[in-house]
Amino acid sequence: MAAAFVAVLSPVAAYLGSQIWLARSLTATIDTRAGLVLERIENSLERATTALREAHTRNLYSCGAPEKEALRLLVFESPILKELAVLGPDGRLLCNNIGSLVQISPGSTAYPTREPGLDLAVALTRGPYGRALRLQMTAHTGDRLGGLIAVGLFVPNSDILRSNLGVGIDIELVPGGRLVNIRGPGAVAGSPDVRVVKLSERYPIKVEYYASEGAWVKEKGWIVTASAGAGGGIGLLLALLLLVGGRERGPMADMHRALRNGEFIPHYQPIIDLDTGRILGCEVLVRWRKPDGRLIPPGAFIGEAERTGFIFPMTLAVMRQAAAELGPTYAARPELKCGFNLCAAHFRDQTIVSDVAAIFSRSDVALSQVLLEVTERDPLPDMDAARQIIARFQEMGVRVALDDVGTGHGGMSYLLKLRVDVMKIDKLFIDALGSERQSTAIVDSLIDLAAHLNMEVVAEGVETFDQVEALRRRGVRAAQGYVFAPPLPGSSFCQLVQAMEPVAMPQPPVRKALRG
Repeated sequence: MAAAFVAVLSPVAAYLGSQIWLARSLTATIDTRAGLVLERIENSLERATTALREAHTRNLYSCGAPEKEALRLLVFESPILKELAVLGPDGRLLCNNIGSLVQISPGSTAYPTREPGLDLAVALTRGPYGRALRLQMTAHTGDRLGGLIAVGLFVPNSDILRSNLGVGIDIELVPGGRLVNIRGPGAVAGSPDVRVVKLSERYPIKVEYYASEGAWVKEKGWIVTASAGAGGGIGLLLALLLLVGGRERGPMADMHRALRNGEFIPHYQPIIDLDTGRILGCEVLVRWRKPDGRLIPPGAFIGEAERTGFIFPMTLAVMRQAAAELGPTYAARPELKCGFNLCAAHFRDQTIVSDVAAIFSRSDVALSQVLLEVTERDPLPDMDAARQIIARFQEMGVRVALDDVGTGHGGMSYLLKLRVDVMKIDKLFIDALGSERQSTAIVDSLIDLAAHLNMEVVAEGVETFDQVEALRRRGVRAAQGYVFAPPLPGSSFCQLVQAMEPVAMPQPPVRKALRG
């Protein structure tokens, strides 16, 4: 009798418990996402406000050439700001760091913040920014400064549009003024199943994140079925063990299994000499090759790998495989370089130094051919420790690059303090080269800064001949991007290197307007 009771009770308890878990886990997921977006907004506003305070301290309230140059340098040091301007008493734009006035119309009333003299408003701009956030700082003298933040920094569209959970996000100034309104596939405005609202304690900002419970159940519903089946006919202890097994079939278990089976493989994107067309080396980019042959891009798993620490064994596995694949080709060409991405967590201690030394000291790829790329995506936990680790690498002959320059947390401080060998200019600025004055000015400033700091420059994400031409005019020698080649499997990349000869770089079609 007792056994029959347990056999009936166990699947019912497992079913009800998993249903409760599903509901709570969706709320927790949406709450976490909303909190991260609000934190990103608050950090962006704090960094932008710091630039405004500096402009106020230096009394940059006039439109002379020295003042405009000072505004330009402040924006360069704070990539969060897209514009820093001097405003008239009526809020009219007098001059800015760009040199040409951005066409702005008000999108909302200006709302005060907790900082005296600092107001926020929605701004509607003509050009690449569209809807933006306007900061306005008013001095006790009545002089005004304005800052402009593109709202795309707060939540990339791809984060929402790639989701299959029917998610959407609204970001508003309160009590009124819409900044961001993004709907993912299947999102229904006005009546979401799960809705989380976050209000900033420092700024008049509200973040509303919502998702479809039906889509979440559809994706995670297998847990309910597995739990109920696991509990049938067995005791609570066996049901618990099977539930644990069910959890082990989650994403991290899949990733550990994939690592054991060698499913994480390196692809190699060539880095090209813009003067000769020769291959200077490559950047190693990880792909997840599923058993059915599908290739999963890194954006689908790198974030989880970094969050859980899985990034450490995965990075070493990719390094070992790259060393084996590239060894014979690189041994015959000591001038070639091979770049690997490291995340901020790699710089917490010296372990990565000994790991790299162990892999490449016994490889045909020499330590002097290794380039390690430090990303600005997440802040380094300890700047002094990171500098010591980079110095150790450089003593070993390994070169170090700063990746995603201008788009992450480090800004100028990383360039000045880390003393890296190579600066990689992010695709964000290359895309706007020649079409957007501010990004062009930032690229020119970065190239000039690299020359003064004795750094090499590599342009990332080059996709058009016009960009190649613009980079050549600026003296940039090295670049990578789809205009040259996508990331290639090891065999294809090695064949390309072995067959390479000096060739003339492809030229864009000659335009009559240029000849005239």
